Amino acid sequence: MRVTREAEREANTGRNLSILAKDGYRLGATLFEPRSAAHATLVVHGATAVPARYYARFGEHMASSGVRVLSYDFRGVGASRPLNLRGFEASMSDWAELDARGVMAYAKQAFGRRPIVHLGHSFGGQLLGLVDDAREADAAVLVGSQLGYYAHWPFVERLRLALLWNGVVPLVTRSFGYLPGQFGLGEDLPSGVAREWARWCSHPDYLMGAHPSARARFARFDRPTLLFSMTDDAYAPEAAVEHLMRVLDHAPLEHRRVSPAELGVEAIGHFGFFRPRFADTLWREVRWFVEDVATGRVGLRPSGRAPFQISELDIAEDLAYGRA
Repeated sequence: MRVTREAEREANTGRNLSILAKDGYRLGATLFEPRSAAHATLVVHGATAVPARYYARFGEHMASSGVRVLSYDFRGVGASRPLNLRGFEASMSDWAELDARGVMAYAKQAFGRRPIVHLGHSFGGQLLGLVDDAREADAAVLVGSQLGYYAHWPFVERLRLALLWNGVVPLVTRSFGYLPGQFGLGEDLPSGVAREWARWCSHPDYLMGAHPSARARFARFDRPTLLFSMTDDAYAPEAAVEHLMRVLDHAPLEHRRVSPAELGVEAIGHFGFFRPRFADTLWREVRWFVEDVATGRVGLRPSGRAPFQISELDIAEDLAYGRA
């Protein structure tokens, strides 16, 4: 089914919510509801420093095809950010154990009558090893997720990352009291988040070095999983993606390794997946997967579904829609 731009405009543009984390911290969230009954719920767990508003067009689109979408901001980011990050206590472990678990509990209580699918972008996919609650989802879609030990990168990039994690991040967070977005991410990060991320990236087992139980948690995750990785993703080189796939050894996993040339575009990268230009290619694959989860056909692809294609008309529609 092709979802038209007109249908997207008529879909729910999102309702702002406040969801309590496990420690009572209020998280900003947005709910995209279909106009008719939803046949499944996608809970979007975002990438590091990426505010939930970045996923709004994706949420609108999925709602227009009958899938409810719930996105949220981790503490210290976007709508969950305090007025001042200096001295604000937060870590990536908090994002998992307090924030993600709080949102998962909310989704299960509010929407658990239909299948719930965990959509993890980058760090959001790593949550599968950090919280047992992830297994309460019926399936998972992972986008650009990996285990980010810096040695998975090419040699020259490795040197830059070693300097970043062991020099720049500790020095800057000590000086500013947080990590300003100008140091590469575009969004400010709480100092505890940045420092913990640096420690994980410096360990061969990444987050499993700090959370040994994560290895067993990854191994226990046995839900149908669709993993997208991009050949031009500088944040998720193939070796880092393969590391994640190795520890997810009990999940029925379908890996889609996508190149820009396959879609007729110049770049996708780490963030391009959620641009509207991919509504009829990458987003379509997510829709099909969620439909299969909702109908019990996971792993099957009904006949008649065309391979990825993108036309000049698609590009023109995206430009008219306001996002290239």
